[in-house]
Amino acid sequence: MLLALSSDLEACGHRVLVALEPSIQAAWKSCRLKSAWLDRLDVHGVQTARPDSVPDIEAIATQWARIASSCDTSIVIAPELDGLLPELIESMRKKGCSVRAPEGSFLRLASDKWETHQCWISDEQITAPTWLASDWLTISDRLRPDRLRPDRFRAGGALGGELQNVQADGWVLKRRRGAGGTDMERFADGERLIGKLGTLVDLSEWIVQPWILGRSVSLALTGAWDLTQGGSFRRWGPFEGDCEMMPEVIGPTEQLFGTGSMIENASGDSTESIESIESMEPTEGSTLGSSIGSSVGSYVGGNGPVEVDPQELWRFARGLLRAVPGSRAGWIGIDFLMVPEGPWVALEINARLTSSYLGYRKHYGPMLADTILGCPLPIRPFPNPGAFRFSVNDFHG
Repeated sequence: MLLALSSDLEACGHRVLVALEPSIQAAWKSCRLKSAWLDRLDVHGVQTARPDSVPDIEAIATQWARIASSCDTSIVIAPELDGLLPELIESMRKKGCSVRAPEGSFLRLASDKWETHQCWISDEQITAPTWLASDWLTISDRLRPDRLRPDRFRAGGALGGELQNVQADGWVLKRRRGAGGTDMERFADGERLIGKLGTLVDLSEWIVQPWILGRSVSLALTGAWDLTQGGSFRRWGPFEGDCEMMPEVIGPTEQLFGTGSMIENASGDSTESIESIESMEPTEGSTLGSSIGSSVGSYVGGNGPVEVDPQELWRFARGLLRAVPGSRAGWIGIDFLMVPEGPWVALEINARLTSSYLGYRKHYGPMLADTILGCPLPIRPFPNPGAFRFSVNDFHG
C-alpha cells in the first residue's frame, strides 16, 4: 500500500520522501520489483520501537517530523492499535508538520470502535449492536446457557437505527482499537465467548457484536474536503438538490479475510483464491466448531466494484461521517455489511489510507493518489472501468 501510493504520487509529478522502518526496507529489497521502486524514491530509515518492542510514539514522530520538514504535506500510514494513529498525527502536528488527515477529535473517535458506535447510535445511524466486553459479560451472567444467543439479547439503544431482516450466527469479539481483523475471533455461542473473556486482562479494551450474516464491504472517501465549516461539509452535485459538499465516495468493494493460506468472506462463505491464496472449505474445528473460538483471520484483499445505487451510497456515507464530530481530510474508509433484503449495517471507520487503495488504483490509475491531496477524482476510470481484484500484497508498478 505504501509503495503503491508513493509510486503513484511520483507518477503525478510529486517528489516523495518515505520514512520506512528498517525491517520493511530490508524485506522490500529482497523483491526485485519493489527494490527497483525503492531506488527511485527518497527513503529514510527510522527506528520505531524501544528495546522492549513497544512503539515509542514520541521518538517516531520526532524522526518523521524531521524527515517531513522540507515537505509541503505528510500522509501518515499507521494502525489504530493502542491509539498509535491519532497520537502519531497529533505529535507530528505539534512539531509543526502539515498532515493530510482528519483533525484530532475525529481521529480519536473513529479509531475507537466503541466510541464510533456511540456517535452512530446517538445520531440513529444503522449499526451493529455493540457492547463493551465487560458489559456483555454482566448481561450474560443473568441468562441461562441456552439463552446466550444473539437473538436472545435486547440491545436497546445499542441498535442505533432500525434493524430489519437481520440474522446473526454466533458472536464476534474485537479489539476496540485494532486494524485489519487483528485478534478478531468468532464464537458459535455465548458459552464459548464467556470462556474466552475469562482469559482476557482488560475487558474494557474489547467489544462484542453479533456475527451478522451479510456481505462484508467497504467504501472510501477522498478528494476535496471543505475544512472551513468546523467539521461540516458541502457538496456541489452530482445529485440535484444537494447543497452540501463532501469528497468523492468510491466503491464499495467486497472484503476477503484469511487465516494463513485460507480466505473467506465475512458471511462465512468460501471464495476463490486471490493469486496464490487457496480457497477455504469449512472443516471440523474451524470458525464455529472450536471449543473456544476461531480466528476470523486478517483482511487479505477484495473484489470490486460492488454494484450499488451511487446516490444511496453517498447518503449512507454522509450520515455516518456527520455523526462523528471533527473535520476530515485525506482518505477515509468505512466498513459495513450489506444484508440480503435488509439494511446496510455500519461497522467501523478507518481514518487513514486503507488497503482498498490497491484495488481502486487499478480502476482509476495513478491519479487517484492526487485525490488524497485534495484533487478531484479522475473523470474516467483508467485503465479498465470493469471489475478488479486485489490482495493486500499487490504491487505491480
